[in-house]
Amino acid sequence: MPATLIITVYKDYLALERVLDSVLRQSQIPNQIILAHDTIDATIQEVIDKFTPQLNITYINQEDTGFNKNRILNKAILAANNDRIIFIDGDCILHPKFIEAHRKGIKEGVFTAGRRLDLDFQSSETIRKKGINTINLIILLWNKTKRIEEGFYLPFVPISNKKDPKLLGCNMGWHKNDLIALNGFDMDYSLPGYGEDTDIEFRAKRKGLISKNMRWRAIQYHLYHDRPDREKDISQSYALFQQKKERGYYYCENGISTLMHQFPHE
Repeated sequence: MPATLIITVYKDYLALERVLDSVLRQSQIPNQIILAHDTIDATIQEVIDKFTPQLNITYINQEDTGFNKNRILNKAILAANNDRIIFIDGDCILHPKFIEAHRKGIKEGVFTAGRRLDLDFQSSETIRKKGINTINLIILLWNKTKRIEEGFYLPFVPISNKKDPKLLGCNMGWHKNDLIALNGFDMDYSLPGYGEDTDIEFRAKRKGLISKNMRWRAIQYHLYHDRPDREKDISQSYALFQQKKERGYYYCENGISTLMHQFPHE
């Protein structure tokens, strides 16, 4: 079951190195890794060169004109050469069974939804300086890492299907045919904090797709970083989502089809 891993990146190259270190330790290494860079910065090439001998890396970027994550995600979908596509952020370190878990769960008509453990500042700094071998749940608990319960790998524990998991853009998997049918991510969302995952989740369910809960299977460790105040951005994106939700379309108007005549020769 070949798979493409899409990693969205924005300038945090040390974090990206730690993420790629965790990709190398996967029980099933993805056949293709796409680094989707929402800016143009040649500095990232040092990281790419370091991992290219061991990983099949495809690199795409775009001019930094603001928050255009959905656009770079759509470009990455077009560049993906496998049906199973897994999405993470460039500051989310993966448990060794992460890719394997998503690959098993993704099917046409089924998308996978995982959780994440939010690392504390001290643990994150240690990982950045000394590497991913320092990840230890006991130490994380001592350091008061948030959502520590999401760090337990429990593949044989049954998960209730009564409540669908909330989709997180940093930990999800899709079949490429389903993404094309939805027209990918809605590029009308141009502010951070809302819209990337909530919108496509609503549209997928409107179309009849089923979400598969990956809690305790597809585990990731999110490195701590400062968060700016996004309350205004979130409220504007939420209002946009409500407008689109009322219309009820599962096929977004400003999605992959908008790029197909431009990419990759923009």
